[in-house]
Amino acid sequence: MENKLLIDNANTVFEKKDDKYFGYKSSFGDIVIGGAYSFRFVVHYAKTNQDVVIIPGDVNTVTTPVCTTLEERLWKPGAQAKACRDEIVEQAKADVEKLANKYGYYYAYGRNTKAEFIVNCEKRTVVTILRWIADSQIVAKGIAKAAPDACFNVHIGRAIALRRALDLAVPDEYLNAPQPTEVRVGDVVRGKYKEVYCRYRNRWKGGNYNVTIKEISEDRYHYVEGGYDFIGSANLTVIDDSRAEVSGE
Repeated sequence: MENKLLIDNANTVFEKKDDKYFGYKSSFGDIVIGGAYSFRFVVHYAKTNQDVVIIPGDVNTVTTPVCTTLEERLWKPGAQAKACRDEIVEQAKADVEKLANKYGYYYAYGRNTKAEFIVNCEKRTVVTILRWIADSQIVAKGIAKAAPDACFNVHIGRAIALRRALDLAVPDEYLNAPQPTEVRVGDVVRGKYKEVYCRYRNRWKGGNYNVTIKEISEDRYHYVEGGYDFIGSANLTVIDDSRAEVSGE
């Protein structure tokens, strides 16, 4: 009865089946009943229509408001988003290992292949190359590239690129992982120089700098490259939270 009341009072209801979300009910009239929607759409929709309920596959089972599931943490700021991103990174690491067999090979196109991961942190890309074990002939490639306004993470990138090389579906949570909500040790961050007036060019001039967090003290961010910023006045954006030396991985 409680579950039925929850559905009846909700403005919008989706029914989840596998990786799709089907329109079940909409008081706004902008959801096609029976129409299939992606996880990305549901996340975006719930940002602007908070009264959303997801039924996990069967109307007779327990209905789950998105505020208690992984889905909702993807758009909630603060600690929940931080925990959710960490969850997704760990999921991506495990995914890469799980897709391999006990010998570390990936089964693709009828044979076992070995995977080569090429990481370019400057271009914010990961490329997976699958090669035949016998003669190292390239079988397939997969590419993952972080959006210009998104934080790069090599572990999520590897999982995406590998799945694309294997011609497998990429989970929506990899593509829609929440952005970091705080600066942590090991993060690559982008800071902004204070604008100063340039008499020569007759205009205000500022700029950006990229540095790696070495230590966070009570009032300062200390950088691997040297120098520091005061936490209270720093204007930092996390651009890479891989926190790992990727060249040999």
